[in-house]
Amino acid sequence: MRQKTRRILLLVSLLLFPVTLNFFSPYVSIDGAMAGVASGSLLLFVALAVGAVFFGRAWCAWACPMGGLAEYGRAVNDRPVKRKPLAVLRYSIFGVWGAFVALGFLMAGGVKGFDPLRLTENLVSVDEPVKYITYYLVLAVFVVLTLAVGRRGACHAICWMSPFMAVGYVAGRWLGIPQLRIVSEPGKCTDCGSCDRRCPMSLPVSSLHKRGAVRVSDCILCGECVDHCPKKVLRYGVRGR
Repeated sequence: MRQKTRRILLLVSLLLFPVTLNFFSPYVSIDGAMAGVASGSLLLFVALAVGAVFFGRAWCAWACPMGGLAEYGRAVNDRPVKRKPLAVLRYSIFGVWGAFVALGFLMAGGVKGFDPLRLTENLVSVDEPVKYITYYLVLAVFVVLTLAVGRRGACHAICWMSPFMAVGYVAGRWLGIPQLRIVSEPGKCTDCGSCDRRCPMSLPVSSLHKRGAVRVSDCILCGECVDHCPKKVLRYGVRGR
């Protein structure tokens, strides 16, 4: 039931993407920075970072519209991915984008205000035919990468929001703030590998949980490992460091 509910939420988020597109747009953040204002997308990214201090990357598994595409893409290509090379690509893209945002604010003379509805004045991102070009282009990039690379391939390779959440997660862990995690009873584990096979993020859950909890920023708290563990070794829990 939990996984069915999660997939329904992801599908709803995906269907609403024409409305919410600009709030997830890295371009809108740069456009706002060049005018000296924090746009709605930048504010959302910061909010995701703050939320990750307590909830890690749960957003990715339960509410992200592109997570919906990735979830349904597994029916075509469910091959595990090599996370480290893709992480290098993802953080490189994030670094370049962050540099443009910083440069924009610098050229504008700093942060002069906030504009939550920047380029989304009608509250709908795709509000005229020409904007569907951007919408379908974004969808096409995520679909192609997901189908070509494997499980959540686009999420691993180009997601510009996950670094914000990774920073929030690491900060929360470093500060010892209690965080939502996948916790375990390692003594009950039979190393059947079910958790590894089900993990949409290609994590080696069977080894990561041996210290009592999965403590990596790539865990999106989807609960697939929890719901498919035959010995009920895994569950949701709150842990500090």
